Amino acid sequence: MSLQKIKHLLRNPYTQNFIIGIEIGLTGGLYVALNLLGAAGGKPDSASTINTANSVLCACYAVSAFFGGTVLNKLGPAITACLGTVGYTLYIGSLWHFDQYAVAAFPIFAAACLGISMSYSEENERGSFVAVSLNLQAVGSIIGGFIPLIINRNKATSAGVPVVVYAVFIAMDIVAAVLAFTLQPPGKVIRKDGTNIADLKPRTLMQELVGNFEALKDWKLWIMLPAFLPSQSYLVYGGSVNVYLNSLRARSLLSFCAVTLQVFLAWGLRWLLDYQKFSRRTRALAGLTVVGVPLMAAWIWEVIRVRHYDRHRPPTDPTDWDEGRFAPVFILFMLNWCASALFQYVIMYFLGCFTNNPRKAANNAGIFRAFLAVGEAVSFAVDSRKTKYVIEAGLILAFYAVGLLLMGYLAVFHIGESKYFQEEEVTIPEHVKLEHQHRLEATEGVDPADKIEIGFESKSKKSVEVGP
Repeated sequence: MSLQKIKHLLRNPYTQNFIIGIEIGLTGGLYVALNLLGAAGGKPDSASTINTANSVLCACYAVSAFFGGTVLNKLGPAITACLGTVGYTLYIGSLWHFDQYAVAAFPIFAAACLGISMSYSEENERGSFVAVSLNLQAVGSIIGGFIPLIINRNKATSAGVPVVVYAVFIAMDIVAAVLAFTLQPPGKVIRKDGTNIADLKPRTLMQELVGNFEALKDWKLWIMLPAFLPSQSYLVYGGSVNVYLNSLRARSLLSFCAVTLQVFLAWGLRWLLDYQKFSRRTRALAGLTVVGVPLMAAWIWEVIRVRHYDRHRPPTDPTDWDEGRFAPVFILFMLNWCASALFQYVIMYFLGCFTNNPRKAANNAGIFRAFLAVGEAVSFAVDSRKTKYVIEAGLILAFYAVGLLLMGYLAVFHIGESKYFQEEEVTIPEHVKLEHQHRLEATEGVDPADKIEIGFESKSKKSVEVGP
């Protein structure tokens, strides 16, 4: 393959989304895999310290994610992603050190460093690409869960993972840091029809910062706040209950099976969200319903299950996978994890309906990740104090319920069929222009000589596209 063909392949939107997904899988996916095991893969008695470290991580992450759009737009995706993967490497190394020497200062400090650098995330992903990138994150979690599952398959005790797991994860993060330099800015990403994703005008750092804060003026993001906050709390809660109740190999099996099932269910959800025979409003409502009903059922069941759990008196005989009592634990864990994980897919789909502008999409996604991190930080802090599980589960259930209702309102009244011809700096795909032109030609009372220019950016001026 010639160098020119390689460049052309790398600049394809699907290739870029696939690379972004691999990046997330080798970083965020491994982060999920470790924390889903409980105590970040460490011993059960280290859970409180690890949760304190993760609370610091998420507090810093909230700040860095908020400014993530600004960082991404100024430094570009390659440098931003590389900096993020370095932070993950430091974080995992710190957990390795703590598991061996039980020195708490290192992971808490490293968690802060990770939070500062962890600003890339899903901020350059929009619309139908959400399922691909988030599924690749899940694949990273599958790989991260499969390694400790194989290593610990004969360990029926409640313990921490071997050091080789941390070493393999660090090596995978280093691969991600190198791969980051294949990412391209939006202006260099070319569609099949030869158009680029967007023609972003250069802006100063101050203009980027102002644009970042202007995104907060969108009231729809504030409406979605109750949905943002618990979006990753299920990871904190699930990992905590997992380490409290189950043996190491049972924890490993639950983690591996949950993220594996998530991938298959997500492809079904993606088909529904992209089913073109339905309007976009109908697809949004259908996706919200398909995910929301099992989500409510899972968390109501969870509240009932843990109502008598005593955090200060963990079971002396952890549940193992060869016991009859493991079956309901397995079913609820699958239901809870998959419904909660798919809720993030729906949120990203809603955000993709609000804009086609990569710069605005990055800022909106940064705000989402910032509030998600705030919720996660609070969850880690609350769990580190050994709050009753029934209280934690009840609060998460309440936030999900309110979030679902408010997102239903947005779906019915504020999700339109398209945002094309309504935003600056967005390059309209050629097929959309042709479809729009055909609609105009079918409209009575419009001069044919003027139809080409209606709804499109004129070549002689850089005006905002105006459409129906």
